[in-house]
Amino acid sequence: MHLFDRRLCFALSAIVLTISLGSLSACSRKTAEEKGAELAAEKVDMVKGIGGVLEAKGSDAAESLTTGMGSVVKGIGKGVEKSGRTISVTPSVETAGLKITKLQNATQSADIVVHGLEAYVVASVDARGKMRVIAYDLLDNEIGRTKVELLRMADEGKYLTIPFDAQVNLESIGRVEFDFQVEAASAK
Repeated sequence: MHLFDRRLCFALSAIVLTISLGSLSACSRKTAEEKGAELAAEKVDMVKGIGGVLEAKGSDAAESLTTGMGSVVKGIGKGVEKSGRTISVTPSVETAGLKITKLQNATQSADIVVHGLEAYVVASVDARGKMRVIAYDLLDNEIGRTKVELLRMADEGKYLTIPFDAQVNLESIGRVEFDFQVEAASAK
């Protein structure tokens, strides 16, 4: 190959290389802002498509979600029943020397049917009066209230039966509050 042919070949290679590099840089003359706008438009179109499908099938999805949530709430109620309810007492209970250690659904026998709860009440001193009992649901809304006569001797522990209206759903009870009102004769 002659020197001229080599120079021509080199020159042509340089031109081809320059054109190739120029065309490569020309492929992406968009600014970052323009590229971002295109990408955002693509994502917005995706969201619109998803929205259309949800609109078409939304009622089915909402029904399924509602059913699932109902099952969760029902499960929470059963869990509280199995794990025990929260017991809260006012200062009057402690002042009277009383302590409540357990709470359960009332036991039923052949001749006695009680819709309510039983609380194990321990007395460190003699106590006579009325126990006011308020039942709250899992959202801490009051759902039942009653007063029960209480007589305990010092160092005595027994279950106290707490009847509620038949409309009170015992499984819905999450917290029970106790307040003791001393009988006037024993307050001396």
